[in-house]
Amino acid sequence: MSKKFSPSLFLWDLWCTVSIVGIWPRFIEPNLLTTTHLKLPIKNLPSELQGLKIVQFSDLHMNPKVKDNFLNRLSKKINCLKPDMIVFCGDLINHGKVRQPERIKKFLNSLTAPYGCFAIYGNHDYSGCITVNNQGDYDVWQGSNSQISEGFKRVFGPKVVLSKKVTEAAKSIPESLELRQLWSETPFTLLHNETQLIPIKGSHLNITGLGEYILGKCKPETAFATHDSHYPTLVLAHNPDSISNLENYPGDVILSGHTHGGQINLPWIWRKLTLMENPHLKKGLFHIKDHWLYVNRGIGESMPFRWFAYPEILSLTLENHGK
Repeated sequence: MSKKFSPSLFLWDLWCTVSIVGIWPRFIEPNLLTTTHLKLPIKNLPSELQGLKIVQFSDLHMNPKVKDNFLNRLSKKINCLKPDMIVFCGDLINHGKVRQPERIKKFLNSLTAPYGCFAIYGNHDYSGCITVNNQGDYDVWQGSNSQISEGFKRVFGPKVVLSKKVTEAAKSIPESLELRQLWSETPFTLLHNETQLIPIKGSHLNITGLGEYILGKCKPETAFATHDSHYPTLVLAHNPDSISNLENYPGDVILSGHTHGGQINLPWIWRKLTLMENPHLKKGLFHIKDHWLYVNRGIGESMPFRWFAYPEILSLTLENHGK
């Protein structure tokens, strides 16, 4: 597939190239793949699950400008961690468009884990992309302007206050059947408001995958219908704001993405670009009631720019915390 010329991206890259300030966040930091190693104590963890290693990545935002070299490095880093399980927490594609499916499948098929690979949708992964409109509602992205120009408008325009409302247009966006078919041709099991009980060394682990919160498709009442309370639970929820729907449901560990860790972590700017109901949950580890929540900084981005938000792979090890 030929790359479509983008005047706004060209001018953006030109500015970043000639600007000393722009070189690092445009061309260097987005390519610096980092690995976070984390051990979490889980109450009543079966001895068979002691030391279970789960590798999480998120927010690839696959498009023709993602280089093969980057994908190869990502694959090598994940596989070198020797994960027992791999999970992907949404936004595989960009703006609801499945571009270069064979490249995507080649990358996903390069990943392997003995107890399975699992994935969920993000707000870019349905038949349309959902974002925040000028009224603060969760709405369908119209795509009339480039992501770069939209970013500048948000930074220098009036502050957008979240209404927490999902428009009817956003609610009506269906799954992408093309993307579901693509996932089916890889080692990954797609979970959309459902739980699977995974047998591991004579014990089991619940894995629950939720639909996207800002589409109104996060349905825990459906997702946990087949949950087995005898075993611990790993929850995949793309948007950390989903936590408001999950406080009364099981979930020893909740893994999220979506925020890109704030992406441009400069005072004032990140809050205008990363619109969240719970901005304190933009990245890192949190303990909320009986849940561990980890918010991953993600791998890619729609707007090619990262500042103090290095791309991140999480290597998570489960440990027994006793009673």
